[in-house]
Order: sequence, then C-alpha cells, then structure tokens
Amino acid sequence: MEKHSYYPVSWIGLRCTSRGFVSACLVACGLLGSEAALAASNSGPISDFMMMNVCVSKDGTVQGGAIPGASDCQGERDIRPGEQPPYIMQNFTRTGANCADGGVTKVNLPFSMGNNTRIVSTTFKAGCGGPKAATDIDDAESNGLSIQWYDEGYGFLMGSYSPVALSTFESSLCNESAGTSRRFFRGWVIAPALVPAKGKAGYGVFPSKLHNGDPKDSFGACATRYNRGLTTWAVDDFTYKSERRLLTILSSHYSRSSEKGTAPGKAMQMEQTFWTREFGLSRWEKWAREDWVHPRSGKSAVELAKRLVASGRCSRPQVDSIDYSANLQVSALLPAQDTYSRVLTDPVSGEKQTWVMTLCEDYTNTSAASPAMNYMKAIRPLADEIYWR
Repeated sequence: MEKHSYYPVSWIGLRCTSRGFVSACLVACGLLGSEAALAASNSGPISDFMMMNVCVSKDGTVQGGAIPGASDCQGERDIRPGEQPPYIMQNFTRTGANCADGGVTKVNLPFSMGNNTRIVSTTFKAGCGGPKAATDIDDAESNGLSIQWYDEGYGFLMGSYSPVALSTFESSLCNESAGTSRRFFRGWVIAPALVPAKGKAGYGVFPSKLHNGDPKDSFGACATRYNRGLTTWAVDDFTYKSERRLLTILSSHYSRSSEKGTAPGKAMQMEQTFWTREFGLSRWEKWAREDWVHPRSGKSAVELAKRLVASGRCSRPQVDSIDYSANLQVSALLPAQDTYSRVLTDPVSGEKQTWVMTLCEDYTNTSAASPAMNYMKAIRPLADEIYWR
C-alpha cells in the first residue's frame, strides 16, 4: 500500500463512512490517482481550521481590528507565527452579568519555539474588551493555554493548562518517540489532517493516556496501558451565539468506546469542540449521559443541563442528525426547551442513550485587540517547551 501524504498506512480505527473518505482511502492506496478527485471531496487542511484568520488589504497589509467575515474585511489569510492578533475572541457571560464576570479572552495563534511551531489557544481571564497590556493578565493561576498540532494523518490537542488542571494527552506513539514531543501526537484527536467535505462524518479509536499535573512529570517512561476513547467528527455549517454561520469541524471526544470501537459503549462523558477557518477553536461543550452524576457536587447531569440553558452562555446548538457508523447514530437536538439534549442510537442492538449538554463556552464574541497588548510575551510563560521538543 502506498503511503499518502495525509492518510498514513497505519490508520488507528479509522472507518471510511462517507464518499469523501472513500475517495481519500482510494488515493492513499494508489487506486485513484487524480488529485482533483481528492480535492473535490475535502474541505482543505486541518491547520486552516486551527488558527485565526486576519483580514488583509489588496496590497497584503493586515487590517487592524477588522474581523474575518465582516463587510470591511477585504481578504483573509491565516495569522503567521510572531504576528500580533489584530482582534480578540471572548466568551459570552451569563444573562444579566457584566462581561467582567467570568470573561475569557482567546486568541488561536501559531507559536514557534526553537525549530518547531505549535498552535496555541489562550484562555486569559480579562474584563470587557480584553486585556490592554500584559499587566492585566499577570495572575498566571487565572490563565490557561491549550497546545495543538497536526501530522500527516490527524490534527490533535497535545496538552492543556487551565486554572482547574494541567493535562497532557500521551498517545501510543510514545513507544517510538518517548524522548520527543511526538509522544503527545494523536493523544486527543480532532479530525483527519485533510478535513472531509461539508456534510461528511467519520470516527476512530485512538489509544491515549491522560496525565494530570506538571507536563514534565509525564515526560518519562511510556504508559503500560492506554485508554481507547472514541472520537467522531463531522463537517457542516453551524450558527454561533454571535449569529455567525460558519463551516465547522464538530469534533466529539468520548471518554470510552465500545469493544468494537464503533460507539461510545459505557462512556458517561464527552467533550465537543468546534473549529472554523475564520477563528480556529470557536466553541467548547461538555456533554454527559442523562444518568451521570457529578462526583463532587452530587448534581445530576439533567440539573446541570437546566442550569446551563438558564444561564444563556451559549446559543441552542442546532445540529442535524448524523450517522457515524452502522452502530452509532446521533439525533438532532431534541425539542425540550429546558435542556439541550440528543439521543445516541445503536441501530444494530436498538440501544438508545439520551445525552445532555452540561457546560459550554462560545468564543465568537470578537472585538479589536489593544495595540499595546503583546500576546507573544504573554503566551511565553505558559508555553512549556516540552511540547516543542
């Protein structure tokens, strides 16, 4: 089998569940040589969905403060390593709250260290309009960062820092790359490196091990056992709370998978991320099976789901039903108004599970960045070199 530049020979649990994926499979196997056929079946490289775009004038000059998709944005390109973002993204706070109450500023940027580049996504705690200077975000314990990258097969998260926890996502690639940052490649997969066409979906099982704490503590021997979590992805238009409707990668990471790797199995929780060409990581959701109970608060998933809807932090997630495999169908959003819920069905066994959204952040609340704010300088203390090694 001939190795394709985007789809390696050793696919980990990947299933070709759509016409677009079948075309990619055939090209990878040398059975379909036309690059045009492949181009017609995909949405481009995943790197384009992982970092912010900037607006540029006809002469290539970055338009300060212009937002991608707005009428005054003359043209767009990916932001480049070392460039300061001309605008920022923020979440939406709960209904009736001041934007300083829980406000988070996000920028999705390529960040270089030594000879390597990674993509970082910030969560700076800052008030209305974002930070004006680095002194506004001096409290490192309130700031966070996730580190992302991609290889010839997939885009993925390598690790994350947050006020709640430090996490690294080790993969089974550690066994061949223990001394480099490749040990974190594919630990938390987003989607294939060549993004499927609009309307297509797929899934895979990727062996991984979650480590909590200082990432340096996980840079030793490889794990002896890896969790087999299910990841699904779908590509379609999605309307955000900002009322922007954008082509989006919808990536769902379940805590477990069934024995066959075709469904979530006994998984009780799932995190869902939304990726756009315009902004990169644009929305995050947490879902739980309706019979899940929070281990610390004792609150049920349904209680938390009702609280989320009442808060108004995120818009109603209108997503069509999706067939991921012969064993996994996910319904459109159910009509209930007090929770956001969907039904997962295994058509083979007939088993049905109701899942509800318990947390959400939508980051498409954009505004011009302060020209005095140096984001490269602010990111450096959070960017552990272990992810660039």
